[in-house]
Amino acid sequence: MKILAVVISVASLAITSTGWAQSKEPIRLPYASAFSGPFVDFGERMWKEGALPALKTINESGGINGRPLEFFKMDTRFPDTAQFLADYRRVCDDRTVPMIFGVGATKATIAVYEDLKRCAMPILNPSSAGAWGLPDFGGWIFRYQPDAAQVVPLLVKKAKEKFDFKTIALSHTNDDDATVTNIRIVKKTLDELAVKVVSDQSFRNKETNFASQVAAHRQAAPEAVWMSHQPGDAGTFILQLRERGVNVQALTDGIIGSVDFFKLSQGKAAGTVGYALYAADDERPVVQNWIKQWRQMTGQADKVPDVFVTATYDSVIILAQVLRGVKDPNDRKEIQQAFMQIKDLETISGKVSWPKDGDAVRSQPIFVQLDQNGILKNWK
Repeated sequence: MKILAVVISVASLAITSTGWAQSKEPIRLPYASAFSGPFVDFGERMWKEGALPALKTINESGGINGRPLEFFKMDTRFPDTAQFLADYRRVCDDRTVPMIFGVGATKATIAVYEDLKRCAMPILNPSSAGAWGLPDFGGWIFRYQPDAAQVVPLLVKKAKEKFDFKTIALSHTNDDDATVTNIRIVKKTLDELAVKVVSDQSFRNKETNFASQVAAHRQAAPEAVWMSHQPGDAGTFILQLRERGVNVQALTDGIIGSVDFFKLSQGKAAGTVGYALYAADDERPVVQNWIKQWRQMTGQADKVPDVFVTATYDSVIILAQVLRGVKDPNDRKEIQQAFMQIKDLETISGKVSWPKDGDAVRSQPIFVQLDQNGILKNWK
């Protein structure tokens, strides 16, 4: 099996045939992620541990109606969006490219929103996890992550019942669409629950010294803290909180399952509660088989795959299911409609449906807590 693993210029993109009967050539799709810049480690990990293993699984089982599925890298350069947007426009206007897999963070997805509506090309995004702040999804965006707008209020309410906190401290990243939108939802829910916010701090992506914000939290003496950040920032922030004696219950959103969160916290994130795509103690075969496969691939027998790697793997498997159901793999409209035919598909993250464009629909959220080894366990 041949899998392309180099960055190919957008000028060379092409799908080589129409329909199924005419060719057995590979179906080649852009995989858009951060392959340069400050988040390159994240992008490469998703590629190596999520996308490539999924392609191997798909192609060893017959591919897409007899045709191999291949990805090539498209660099989003996150968190910068200007150059990626220019590249995206060229790809979107190229009618030989039926869809894009990836795009990444909510900020990058929002950046392409207007052009996506114009050129009408599906996006399957496994990692955008922020509450959606625009009027709609443009008709063509399909996000795999749990809907923050639905799950965050449920998590905050359950945490309030469980820990009975009356005061809380908040922090969020102020130059990230996902974290800015998510913290608004948190604040609205806390207000409804009559929980008092005693410290409200923010900072920019990739800052490393949080002495001022931590001092404000410590002086306010909250009973809990909520963090809305990218995983690495949240890990560094909670480490500095713990080092300075702020040891109250920590809460966060869907970033809890990223390996970067626990790693950069130097283990201090243990005990944090959030929501995730899966819990490692879920006994369903689809979950345990994935964990086993990932451990064999990485040689990390005492670890489990993080949620963004898992989301990438699972979404590629879903993509194959969608493409197998279309008559013409080059037809953007047919692919869009095929996504909306997915109903109660069994995945690592539970049963998934897309009754329309937008966020995947699941019957219930998965609440988790990090144990001392950084492994996600069901939190009930």
